[in-house]
Amino acid sequence: MSDVGGVDMDVWVVDRVHNGVAVLVEDESEIVVEVAAQLLGELAVEGALLRVPLGDLGEPVWSQATRQSEAEDDRRVAGQATLDELKKRDPGGDIVL
Repeated sequence: MSDVGGVDMDVWVVDRVHNGVAVLVEDESEIVVEVAAQLLGELAVEGALLRVPLGDLGEPVWSQATRQSEAEDDRRVAGQATLDELKKRDPGGDIVL
């Protein structure tokens, strides 16, 4: 959870969208929730990183979520770098047990 302009916020990632349901994963605790995709509107895109304000009871206010495209790009680059590094260590071929 972070505090932006005096408002508590959580960061969520849209894991997938299927049959009108968006599955989101909370960034810090990895809590998984299902939300009607229509609540997110155009933000219901697989891989979208969302900053979501919290209501009075600490609940996410999905209708006020904002997409963090720059942070998505940063994570994508970091993930690709990790994959590239792991590929360098892979000897290839079949594993002999």
